Amino acid sequence: MNKKPLALVIAGLLGSASALAQDGLTLIQIGEKTVERLESIKAMAERGEGVFERNGERWITYRGIEYRLSYKNDLHFPFLPYEGGDDSAYRNVIDFVDQSWEFMMYNSGFYLMSREFGVYQPDDRGCFIEYIPAAHGSKRDDGSYIWETDVVYRTETSNCGELSQPTLAELTVSSLSDQGASFDWLGQTEQDNVTLTVTSVSNRSAVRRFEQVSAGFFVGGLQPQTEYEITLQSCNVLDCAQPQTVRFTTQEPREGFADEIEVVNHLQGSLIGGLGITQTHTSVAPNGNQFTGQGHLDAIVNREAMLLFTPQSDQEINQIHAEVYLDGELVQRSLMLPPSALAASDQPDNGRMKVVFSHYAWSLPLQWNWMQPGLSLRVIDNLGREGVLSQGEIQFGGAPELVIQNIDIGMLTEPRNRNTMIQNLPTLAADYFQKIPASKLVMADYTPAHFPVVTMPNGVVYTDKSASTGGWHSGDMREAIGKALVSTGINNANVGIVSSEGYTQQYNRRYNHITAHTNVGVYTQQDTDLAQVVVHGGSGGGGIVTLEDTTGNEWSHELGHNYGLGHYPYMASLHDMESGWGWDAFHQRFIGNLHWKGDVYTQQQGDDIVPPFKDAFRFLRDAQNGGEQEYVGTISRFTLEHPAQSRKAQNWMNSGFNLDRSSPSGYVQWDQASQSYKTVETDTPKPQQIGVPVVTLLGIYDPQNTHPSQIYPLIYSNYGNLFALPQPESMEYQLEGWQMVANLSPAQLNATDWQTLLIDGEQLPICRFDYTNTNGETATFVGAVNAERNVCEGSRDMRWYNDYQIDSPVGHYALLSQAGEGNVTYTPNAEIGEVQLCTLNKPADNGRHDGAGFLRNGRCEQVEGVKNNAEGRTWSYAIRTNEVLPRTMSSQRRCELVVEQRNGTTHIALPGNRYKTTDSNKFHVNLALDNGVPSQVSLSCTDVNGVTELTRFTPDQNPPLDELKGPIIIGQEYGYSQVIDVTKTFVQNETLTSTDFATLTQFDDFIAEHYGNGILNNGVNKTERRAGAVYVFANPATGTRDYFVMRTLEAEDFPNDQTSNQGWKYLGSADDHVNFAFNPIKLNRAEGISVAARVQSYFGVARLLTWDERTTTRWEESPNAVFVGQIDGENHYFVQKRPGVGDAFPAHHASNQDWYFLGSDSTIQAYISELNHDLASFEQSLLEWYQQEEMGIWGSDGKNGTVNDIYQYVFRGGYHYYRLKTTKYGYFPYPTDPNPSNSNWEYLGQF
Repeated sequence: MNKKPLALVIAGLLGSASALAQDGLTLIQIGEKTVERLESIKAMAERGEGVFERNGERWITYRGIEYRLSYKNDLHFPFLPYEGGDDSAYRNVIDFVDQSWEFMMYNSGFYLMSREFGVYQPDDRGCFIEYIPAAHGSKRDDGSYIWETDVVYRTETSNCGELSQPTLAELTVSSLSDQGASFDWLGQTEQDNVTLTVTSVSNRSAVRRFEQVSAGFFVGGLQPQTEYEITLQSCNVLDCAQPQTVRFTTQEPREGFADEIEVVNHLQGSLIGGLGITQTHTSVAPNGNQFTGQGHLDAIVNREAMLLFTPQSDQEINQIHAEVYLDGELVQRSLMLPPSALAASDQPDNGRMKVVFSHYAWSLPLQWNWMQPGLSLRVIDNLGREGVLSQGEIQFGGAPELVIQNIDIGMLTEPRNRNTMIQNLPTLAADYFQKIPASKLVMADYTPAHFPVVTMPNGVVYTDKSASTGGWHSGDMREAIGKALVSTGINNANVGIVSSEGYTQQYNRRYNHITAHTNVGVYTQQDTDLAQVVVHGGSGGGGIVTLEDTTGNEWSHELGHNYGLGHYPYMASLHDMESGWGWDAFHQRFIGNLHWKGDVYTQQQGDDIVPPFKDAFRFLRDAQNGGEQEYVGTISRFTLEHPAQSRKAQNWMNSGFNLDRSSPSGYVQWDQASQSYKTVETDTPKPQQIGVPVVTLLGIYDPQNTHPSQIYPLIYSNYGNLFALPQPESMEYQLEGWQMVANLSPAQLNATDWQTLLIDGEQLPICRFDYTNTNGETATFVGAVNAERNVCEGSRDMRWYNDYQIDSPVGHYALLSQAGEGNVTYTPNAEIGEVQLCTLNKPADNGRHDGAGFLRNGRCEQVEGVKNNAEGRTWSYAIRTNEVLPRTMSSQRRCELVVEQRNGTTHIALPGNRYKTTDSNKFHVNLALDNGVPSQVSLSCTDVNGVTELTRFTPDQNPPLDELKGPIIIGQEYGYSQVIDVTKTFVQNETLTSTDFATLTQFDDFIAEHYGNGILNNGVNKTERRAGAVYVFANPATGTRDYFVMRTLEAEDFPNDQTSNQGWKYLGSADDHVNFAFNPIKLNRAEGISVAARVQSYFGVARLLTWDERTTTRWEESPNAVFVGQIDGENHYFVQKRPGVGDAFPAHHASNQDWYFLGSDSTIQAYISELNHDLASFEQSLLEWYQQEEMGIWGSDGKNGTVNDIYQYVFRGGYHYYRLKTTKYGYFPYPTDPNPSNSNWEYLGQF
């Protein structure tokens, strides 16, 4: 029968913890005590204690109740109705259970079951304790029984619903600090009560016990450098698991930077504490940042963050759960990382005092797409207290995006090819992203720009050197070419501006686009006529950065000028306790604001006086206060800016726009008040394509063709914007300049746009005429047409001596066309000569001040004797805005750039006028690279006289496009995946492939150093969750030891087919690079030593392990663990592939999925005999092991060699061997030296 319906079973599961708490005994323990009790009564019966006979049966009295005995002295229990019967006789014996347990009579025995979780099934499966006394059938004549059964004691747990016997496995110290540790384990279920005990090994009385714990449990308040033992016990209502024990030693003492900083509460509720939203700086609070010091930056939208929570509590907190909500909906509930798991810093290990950010801060990674208005948080500790940060309480500072283009320029010489940013674009882009308040960074590069000829906007052409003396901050080409043409040109091309004045560096910022260039040019050495190569650098601002070095403080400082940051910021020039630390999300490391290496002293900048931290480290300087050198810590090559400076940078970035294809203008802008982006209008076109490969055309051109024009060598980038470019228009040319009216046809009069001036409040056509006054003096005047009289009249405001009416003969005057070139001029008389025309524009004076004259001495004047008619003073007017108009003409010249590509020809219209009368213009245009590399570029202008070609250029048809590194896009949905993707695989790593590895430990150490910043994760006791974290994976499918780098935080299982997937990039396998054959020169070949001793010495292990010990090995705790086992009567030696795991040793001298076979006693001994046979055999084996064709010979190839090659050195009759460490080398160290290795050579040993 089914004793318990399913509903009751489920109810029992929910109440199982209370059952355990009530009586303290598990089902298994009750079963054991039942057997113990019944066996003790049986023993009493066998001794005759309390035994009596009744009706031929033996009975026993036990605690006042009589029980019949079986023929083997087992206790018989009385009849018990199914429900409601008197079970006192049962409880008299089984007195260690309460009413939550019930008895069911069966065969003079019973089933004992929990009322909450007990189950009995017809197939004898269930969850119960069974007792049946011994019994027998009728007696035969010989005294035996027809049948008989022995006593049955059984505790059945085969069907306890969702309950199962508790298990504990893989207890590990998951994080460790000097003052705390956290622990993880496997096997726990919701029904288990797990108890953790922490004991000081040196003081066993110092014991701390924690009930109802779960994996991820943190214990604080530990002593530094102290050994502790933890014991984990897990029980449920069924049973208790085998206890697990682990020992650990806390780290050496560390100072906590933020430990003594007052914690400001940001939460509502019973759990009180401060929150830090760490993206670039730890000092960013959820709100009120503008009131901190000189103002700190706000949280950045759509950028991943590390949430820091520091409780205000004297009570120990062991676990904190964090709930993340977006617009009120729960998106994640997870454990926060305890203080012992708080990320490390960038502090180098240089023997100085160790500092961590905090001993009390809990942390939780927040995904990039959670970081937006609508985010709210709830934290709950293991004491049941909770704190809430409600929606709207986080003040965000936009999601600004930044594009930085990088280019290496050479003017009259080749570029230097020392642009470190371009050469290391992925890693340096990721590094710099940690220092700026941007949501997304696009770091792109251009092909190098070599300009063997330089045409300046003033018409000067350089072919060998500039006439000026250049310097770091000076040089005419530095300004006109590097900054104005290239950087400003690239900026303009990416917002759709195709031309500008030749020398202008105006920053037409629509979105945050900066061009950084390294630049070298040939100049004239001061006080000589010699050429001098000058490297430019050290300036930034207006969308341009001119640099010598593209790392270090020069980059940080000059980029900062672009963000509006000035020198020596008030109270923000020095870091201090309030400024907090930086954060590197890529490396998951804090960037200390302390100088880890420098001298210790108090600093002062103006009113800001900052003493050192704990008298051990001075604080860092802001980038605008001199900054610091690269690698103050172990990670970054750029300067950590003061958070007040970062707030200014954040404001600058938000004052620009973000590109947005969905916006009608192509741009949106952050509105701080509404915490949202809004559409904005611009005076530039909307991009048609964003971030695509482009060819950028730059050049100098003179529409007047009086200065030389030049199309510069083309440059290419994989990231640029494309626009609908202005197209040349066909047109009918009008008459230009002055035209005698008598020579014009009616059609010409009507088809021409004539210039006008203001006369008596009316705009009338401008005309020019000659006039002779009553004194016989002749001059040329400019006036307005009187259409009724068909004459040209001077203004009624104007008289010449006594002539009050100045006009032309009928029809004898010239009209002025709008079209023409440059300034409008005329010649008033021979003495004055040709001068520029000016007209008055004073509508408020009602004609009292009208007329035209010429520009001279900063005034609009007339010939001698002309006076103001109304006032009688000399006719002369100061030039004022809009009151005096210098007259110019609009050129009808139309210029165009013609670009021939594989898929057709592109025509781009350029202005036909100079922007500045004295200088040439420049052009800057992006074209799609998918149309191919341009084959021909020409520049021409067309006017009334026809077409004039200004210049033509044939581009290089094989530009180094394959050398472009960018774009590298970091942040938002891109994360750091592009940085990961350029990580070299093992076969691409020349250092790795040229290094010889004899053990897995050597290989792992190499991978940790060269790939993991000293850390190699294994998924068990090292489990970094960050893009770029390197993992080793003992692949059970292939039996190989594989290595991966994490691409995204969402990474799941490793691929088991040695490939990459969305979460992981496959680097390679140790099996392809570790030589498990014994290295001839490292293997002890001496006589009289056992093979086992040789193997033990070779791997440097204290002893060889047996197969029974295979489950005792742990990651990092058992380096080079070697196992020995007897197969076919001799020892075989193996290395375990997966710590703690291993099936049977393979036979037949082979490896398998779990074991690397090293050799057997016989094969290893045979190998040693071969090595010791003669020198030739030894050296042949040595070359084979090192995969070298022949032995290196000292002095060959001019003392140049291949790194890792092996050389022989015959010294005093012995043969010694060295490994080459450098490409150039000197003499071998003597083998007899105390240290026979040096910078060139590693001594290996001798034959």
